[in-house]
Amino acid sequence: MQKRAQATYERLLDAAGELLEEVGVERISTNLVAARAGVTPPTLYHYFADKYALLAALGQRLMAAQNALVRRDAGLDEAAIAQVLLDHVTLTRASPGGPWVMRMLRAVPQLADVRLASHREVAAALADAALAGDPRQNRAALEQRARLAVDLGYAAIELVFDEPGMDEAQIMADTARAIRAMLA
Repeated sequence: MQKRAQATYERLLDAAGELLEEVGVERISTNLVAARAGVTPPTLYHYFADKYALLAALGQRLMAAQNALVRRDAGLDEAAIAQVLLDHVTLTRASPGGPWVMRMLRAVPQLADVRLASHREVAAALADAALAGDPRQNRAALEQRARLAVDLGYAAIELVFDEPGMDEAQIMADTARAIRAMLA
């Protein structure tokens, strides 16, 4: 994609994230997103077939950024896991509509594949890291535990947004301990 086209694409995703937070997934529309992004509806449809294609791309962008954090620090010690989880919270807060994007990916059946594909990718990376430490482990059993660990981490991140009064560092430390135990 050329620079101008990429900038328009990103502006559309940013507008969708902002509106998702403001009006929710039920009320967001392609016309609202186009207007917020300062483009015409036909321009939006040049990039996205419909509302769900736009929301899927928004989810994929956040999941890709979150997954990059895990690939960057695929360490399996508790401190590294807790830091990656805290980094997820920071990244999600900084992303337009970030917490709402996460909620949307869990709540909207048409978008579940975005979340599941992301979680499978992270689980495979965690399994690879665990196997590097002990190649004698059963890969299938390890991947299943890693998949559970990923969902636990996702739930912990959601908890921080759902219960802002809780101690997020402690939540992530506790979650890291559980994830480390699952992958040990």
